[in-house]
Amino acid sequence: MRFHRRTLLSSAAGAMAMSAARALALEGVAKAAKPLKVLVLGGTNFVGPAIVQRLLARGHKVTLFNRGVTRPYLFPDVEKLRGDRSPDSEDLSALAGERKWDAVIDVWPEHTDKVMSTARMLSESVGYYYFVSSIAVYADFRTPGLTEGARIRTDEPGHYYGGEKARAEEFLFSYLPDRSGSARCHAILGPMDDGWAYHYWLNRFARYEEVLAPGTGGDYVQYTDVRDVAVWTVDCVEHQRLGAYNMTGPPPPMMLKTFLEDTRKALGSNANLTWVDADFLRYEHSVRSFDRMPLWAPLDEDEGFYQISSAKGLRDGMTFRSVAETARDAYRWTESYFFKDVSFPRGGFGISREKEEAVLSAWASR
Repeated sequence: MRFHRRTLLSSAAGAMAMSAARALALEGVAKAAKPLKVLVLGGTNFVGPAIVQRLLARGHKVTLFNRGVTRPYLFPDVEKLRGDRSPDSEDLSALAGERKWDAVIDVWPEHTDKVMSTARMLSESVGYYYFVSSIAVYADFRTPGLTEGARIRTDEPGHYYGGEKARAEEFLFSYLPDRSGSARCHAILGPMDDGWAYHYWLNRFARYEEVLAPGTGGDYVQYTDVRDVAVWTVDCVEHQRLGAYNMTGPPPPMMLKTFLEDTRKALGSNANLTWVDADFLRYEHSVRSFDRMPLWAPLDEDEGFYQISSAKGLRDGMTFRSVAETARDAYRWTESYFFKDVSFPRGGFGISREKEEAVLSAWASR
């Protein structure tokens, strides 16, 4: 499942983005016992800023390597190395030489070649390589309770998201077996998320009195707050945790009804959720799961998609914050950053209000 991102209008939003990034760190974070030198590949889009802020809050010395294109105004006091990881214009020269880092965090690439190139370039320069991966690496979601040992998509042909992530992991763990780790994250939500899946629901609760909800509410949902990804990533770097960890919260798998109701309450919304039969939506009105009803995965489609086990991480200290905290903070950022009159479908997610009202009317008069 791919989560789309749109390009934001940055001309009037720089100050707001910087404020949002700074807010990610305002948690009274204790300093690490041993400050580390950490190289972050990327670091200025969505997940990256949260990780950088966590590193800085823990007292680590950070260097960023990126093209300088996405939000270059972020982190003015952090060292920035410029380059390009694109296969057709690759330039890693800024990473060459005698410099050493305790760890590198590879935030965003979905192309195996990018990970292979930087891992080879940095093999003598960094002590530990951490890769932010995805649950999309798994080959099959039919079985609930998937653990890190489940089969992954390393043999998937073509350049598809899950296969690329899976092959990148496979290469990394074989090339640097004693000094690499990854987090297999589910949908990542929270402040600075410029995707539309989660914002569909925030928008609906903020604007309308009646909101269409899919099924009975008994399907599951899993996600991860971007700040929890950052906390876990930095913890893995500090402890040099090896291998893959699922990061799919909050545990135990949450019912969609609980998720949407808690989100609604967190926003102070009086909207009424009208639950509409899954088959009525899918087969009579062509309202699909995943994209038209974001974050909805019916149990009869992929039963295990939102029941992935995070037991390994929980045993090692992985934490997840509440639905309410994620919703409130994501909405504050959304409210200040997006246009008030945003409409759906957008970025491939959601349905129009006209479509929603038509389905609600048909459901009420059945």
